[in-house]
Amino acid sequence: MKKSSASISMQCLVALAVSLISATAQTQQTTPAPPSAVAAQATVAPRSNIDMLAEIKKSGKLRIGVAEIVPWAMHDKEGKLIGFEIDVAKKLARDLGVKAEFHPDEFRYLIPDLDADRFDIIIAGFSIEAHRALLVNFSQPYNVTDVTIAASKKMGGDLKTIKDFNKKGVTIGVIEGTTAEDLAALAFPNAFLHTYTEDSELFTDLVAGKLTAAVADSPRLDILSKLYPDAVSVPTIAPLGTFPAGFAVRRGDMDFVNYLNSWIAARSADKWFDSRRIYWFKSTDWAANL
Repeated sequence: MKKSSASISMQCLVALAVSLISATAQTQQTTPAPPSAVAAQATVAPRSNIDMLAEIKKSGKLRIGVAEIVPWAMHDKEGKLIGFEIDVAKKLARDLGVKAEFHPDEFRYLIPDLDADRFDIIIAGFSIEAHRALLVNFSQPYNVTDVTIAASKKMGGDLKTIKDFNKKGVTIGVIEGTTAEDLAALAFPNAFLHTYTEDSELFTDLVAGKLTAAVADSPRLDILSKLYPDAVSVPTIAPLGTFPAGFAVRRGDMDFVNYLNSWIAARSADKWFDSRRIYWFKSTDWAANL
């Protein structure tokens, strides 16, 4: 029996390694917005006059922008999207009485593509931040995530404290446009931040010893350290920050926001969110599907 359990655990770890380190080849996304579309984030986005609830019901589908980040959204071995945010989006669409239509996107393009009407809502572990609230309307939080740091044993195995990492010559990898990038910039102003557009490239470089460390939202770095204990370690440092995640929609349609807040309250009350968090964040049972 013990041998069988170990075998299952190893299968899960191998599947996780493929998911975390291999770049995702499949996508349903149309051509992404050009970088110039991202540059105008200092402005206030215009208000929408569209009744999105009515439009969604009329079309029979909810178009969802997601970022492919393990275990929030990823492809299984059959090419289907799975993950915590995928479950959330499917449940929201089902309760609305419509179909879920997914649009995988790079994290940095989510807001520009939402404004360009490529989808109706962002469901991507999107942290609620003041500068983003100039561009979108947020729902109330439906999840909370810690941002943590992991070190390359080759490049930063002897670094144990925030002060150790906050030095010239230290290179820290982050995903561009994420809260992890913002928090890393605040915590490590003297270090060099190397930005990535895909987490697979970030994790590959960390494992290969091309970075001193990486900053990302949990539990991904903990998983990575278990997959590659000889290459990656997680120092006993308190989380760099804890952020609330909400749905993001175009500015102006508060009826849509009110519906989303009511839905979050209902799914919180019946413990649906709790069950999904336990499955996706407290276990690796889902790895068998990868």
